[in-house]
Amino acid sequence: MLNRTIFLDYFLKRDRGWLLSLTAAVCLVYLPFLGNEFFFDDLSFFMNGIPGRYAEAGFHFDLRWFAYASLGWTVALFSDVVPHFFHLGNLLLHAANAILLFYLLRQLICAVFPDRRDSSMMIWGAWLGALLFALHPVAVYAVGYVVQRSILMATLFALLAQMAYLRGLLTGQGRWLALAVLCYFLAVFSKEHSVLTPLVLAALTPLLGERNIASNRALWVTWSAFLLVAVLVTLRARGIFGTPYEPMAAELFEQQGVLAGTPELHLLSMLTQTGLFFKYLLLWLLPNVSWMSVDMREPFVANWADWNAWIGLLAFTVYGAAAIRLLLRGGTKGLIGFALLYPWLQFGVELVGIRVQEPFVLYRSYLWMPGLLLLIPLLLLQFQQRRSILILGCVAILLVPLAWNRLWVFGDQFRLWNDAALLLKDERVFGADRIFFNRGQGLMEERKWEEAARDFERSAAISPKLEPVHYSLGMAYSKAGRYQEALDQFEAAISIQPKDGRAYFAEGIALKRLNRNEEAIKKLEQGCRLNNFPACLLISASQGGKK
Repeated sequence: MLNRTIFLDYFLKRDRGWLLSLTAAVCLVYLPFLGNEFFFDDLSFFMNGIPGRYAEAGFHFDLRWFAYASLGWTVALFSDVVPHFFHLGNLLLHAANAILLFYLLRQLICAVFPDRRDSSMMIWGAWLGALLFALHPVAVYAVGYVVQRSILMATLFALLAQMAYLRGLLTGQGRWLALAVLCYFLAVFSKEHSVLTPLVLAALTPLLGERNIASNRALWVTWSAFLLVAVLVTLRARGIFGTPYEPMAAELFEQQGVLAGTPELHLLSMLTQTGLFFKYLLLWLLPNVSWMSVDMREPFVANWADWNAWIGLLAFTVYGAAAIRLLLRGGTKGLIGFALLYPWLQFGVELVGIRVQEPFVLYRSYLWMPGLLLLIPLLLLQFQQRRSILILGCVAILLVPLAWNRLWVFGDQFRLWNDAALLLKDERVFGADRIFFNRGQGLMEERKWEEAARDFERSAAISPKLEPVHYSLGMAYSKAGRYQEALDQFEAAISIQPKDGRAYFAEGIALKRLNRNEEAIKKLEQGCRLNNFPACLLISASQGGKK
């Protein structure tokens, strides 16, 4: 009855103010930036027609199907000419996640302390926790990035699974446990990184103690279903978990001089990630936007024999052990332990992969961190309440301009990648080539040819074997009137990718600028044979002029 009341409170007038205020807070932050352009993976995702394929094909156990199909349905309804409707969809999902978190925090505290169901401080604390999550600048990296609809939907279904499972334990009703399994299925096929959600559910059992009245049979069936879903998604993601799956992984390992087999690379990646876990925590606890960017280059542990590399793993282990010990003590300490375990348990997904190209990605932490906000209502229940509300309210207000700052950066390709470049400690660090390449593209859009060329030069110095870098550098040189240098870069691009028709076309144009018309025609003909339409058009016009 207790939990049924909490769920039904959504429909009661006394809860409407809490929910509307959370929704209004999300709208305050994100509505002014609905026009932010697509960037990075968004561009290739929509240009390659991926959303339409997901929306039209139907469900086939494809990874991220639910998230990508929702984007496909948006394209079908509104087109992908403008980004507004996609950002609006992410905004609504984020608001829903904040509301679900508000209820989950209340439900957790009421499950452990039934006498505090009507405590105003508990409700205030749950609302403030959800509000801080709604306004947090790190959350912008998931909400403002259209293609990360996947992480938003995975979080939505994971929160629903946790609420349903908790209610199933408290009521003993199998339908809630079945709903938890369904929500888990929806979560992992929105984003496979939510595969460890059942570990969070497992932590609820010692937290509830005797208040868990679910039968052993119901729990066996439920956990067998969880295991079946987990095995299914793991098999579907076998090319991601436990392998160096990233496209540029081999080149990045070579840049660092890391020459090792997969088992050793897995160990090195795990040592790297356990240390980075605490950086994720730091940025959620102390959200300094000058420490954040869309592409953060973190050192990769290159030698397992270096004792410094093991400090992160040791700290990660101690953190988890301390949180488990608190969880087992129950009561307030048990809730603190659960809050600390929430990100720790789900972070395990980062340990089973081999991450070097994108070792530190802020948007993924959106999935792990909601439970950490349980510390907010616990804080209000333990300390001077009015003062705590005032302090936390001020913190929430301060988060708004920080989130706006991140969204403003997202609104322009140059700002986005300049933000990342400013965080580089070394211009030659592995992975910096991508930052300079993308910043160069932003500078090209602003017609700053010489500055763009310098960024492409930096990128080429790090990764001389990447064809797009040489092609873009050639284009920057050509736009700046440096045609001979442009020719060298187009030749370099062609030597790497001989079937790139646009490189032949660009080289032909540069040759024309140098009045080397016969050579230009030959290059344009080669481009036309490779189905470059502008090259074919120029050849046709040239032949028509001769007649």
